[in-house]
Amino acid sequence: MQKTFLTSLLLIAFNFAILGQEVKTIMTIESIVNTKENSNKNIKPNNEAKIIWAEGFKQKQSDIAFVYLHGFGASSREGEPVMSQLSKKYNANVYMSRLKEHGINRDDSFSKLTPENYIETAKEALSIGKIIGKKIILVSTSTGGTLSLKLASEDSSDILGLVMYSPFIDLTNPAFKAIVTPQGKAGFIQMNNGSEIMKQERPEEEAKFWSTIYHIDGYEALIKMVTKNMNPTTFSKVKVPAFVGYYYKNEKEQDKVVSVPAILKMFDALGTPDDKKVKVAFPEAGNHVIACDIRSNDWQGVYNETVTFIDEVILEKQQKFNFDLQGHRGARGLSPENTIQAFDKALELGVNTLELDVVISKDNKVVVSHEPWLNNEVTLDAKGNKITKEEALAFNMYKNKYKKIKSYDVGSIGNPKFLEQKKEKAYKPLMSEVIAFAEAKNDEIRYNIEIKSTPNDEKNGFQPSVAEFSDLVIAELKKAKLPLEKITVQSFDPRVLEYIHKTYPEFTLAFLTYQNDFETNMKMLSFVPKIYSPYFILLNKEEVKTIQNKNMKVIPWTVNKKDDMVKLLKMGVDGIITDYPNIAIPLRN
Repeated sequence: MQKTFLTSLLLIAFNFAILGQEVKTIMTIESIVNTKENSNKNIKPNNEAKIIWAEGFKQKQSDIAFVYLHGFGASSREGEPVMSQLSKKYNANVYMSRLKEHGINRDDSFSKLTPENYIETAKEALSIGKIIGKKIILVSTSTGGTLSLKLASEDSSDILGLVMYSPFIDLTNPAFKAIVTPQGKAGFIQMNNGSEIMKQERPEEEAKFWSTIYHIDGYEALIKMVTKNMNPTTFSKVKVPAFVGYYYKNEKEQDKVVSVPAILKMFDALGTPDDKKVKVAFPEAGNHVIACDIRSNDWQGVYNETVTFIDEVILEKQQKFNFDLQGHRGARGLSPENTIQAFDKALELGVNTLELDVVISKDNKVVVSHEPWLNNEVTLDAKGNKITKEEALAFNMYKNKYKKIKSYDVGSIGNPKFLEQKKEKAYKPLMSEVIAFAEAKNDEIRYNIEIKSTPNDEKNGFQPSVAEFSDLVIAELKKAKLPLEKITVQSFDPRVLEYIHKTYPEFTLAFLTYQNDFETNMKMLSFVPKIYSPYFILLNKEEVKTIQNKNMKVIPWTVNKKDDMVKLLKMGVDGIITDYPNIAIPLRN
């Protein structure tokens, strides 16, 4: 039967390559697979090799096809429901293989397994994949990973990438390698009460899809194949994108079947470029078999990481995220900061939230400005003359009426730090003006208003007291009659947050920080605000999780590079404050 199957595959490949009879070829391959499986009366129910046809691709090549290579003693059920979900996600045909001597119920199961026919059936699986799909992604578990590496090292012309779960690179117990020697094999037989048949007790559901009877010759063939092929030479020849997932929580709780250190060493030795390979530990999987709902506690996490890898690395798709996109000072990178033009640009781009800073004028107006003085780099006086640095710093907004403040042009020069910023005449508006303008354009827009308060500014007369400052801002917000869920008030000054929390508890507060970790910074407050907004470089995945476990949202500032945005979004942040909303828009669902 083996020769018949191989001959049929060769004929199909000939027809496919020379005659171009695609439909006939695919119809024939399913028939051949079914005929082969039906001829083996020892195959356990639902352990047969099979083709999963994607919707609309019955007997038709899909652009991508998956080939699943299972582990030693397993069946293709080991890859479910991940493989079926991948088929639906990518509308891809899938070949669920049954490797030599697997999935059978025979008294001497695995006695006919050799390193050669083990590898040969993996090659057959890949050949079938090439018939049902234009390009192949090899997905595997354990020894299936061994075989995937072997195949990719020899011919990867149609292989888009490898997805390997717990690949078998080496044993956790090196002593078992002695089985390949006559003396070692005899020793194992002796330890097994003189029998060549080894039996393994399994739970009822697991026993339906994993073997319980193993002839010692099968183990010998397995170890020979692994030791001969799993080496730096093989790894260096693998150039395709590669994903490696494995169970590891700590030194005690980790994969007990295959060696995790060997997996990591293999990963480093792959010839795949560093930006095309990904390794992920799944600490909650709790089992060597990480992608199967029968055995893994985290198969959903494995599926999600697999999809991310396929989308980003293999298909080079841009991953999308749900997050609160906040335009920093409007859209400072594109228009003069904290001006009507900047907020207009942010609204045009489609931000969720306008982020703005406020200070107080002599006549108690709430003015949109980052500092309570002027910035000489961007400011012209009422006559169009550039002001000096000394003049700018000496200009105290809290000592000047708003009419005077509004006379300065803060847009015509442009900001030298933001080369894409449009140069246009602009002034510092009132917060009430910004809200009225924004509501007229988008009544669903939200506001994140920063009260620019510091003890030094208060001491030096650049602002009113914390209480008066906060009261003026809240009074204007109440006057605007905005729904409270649309407003966040943020500040670096813990005094502001404490006062508003006590006096206006209905308002959502965000704690801005620029140094130290979350735990250290939170000691500055007597309560837990709804939002924590740190300088983005202070964050890591663990910190984000810690913050969110306190029922707080994480919205870092100011993130202006796409790579940094993606990194933070993968950490799970709830929002991003950026000068360049245009860069972040394509990342949003």
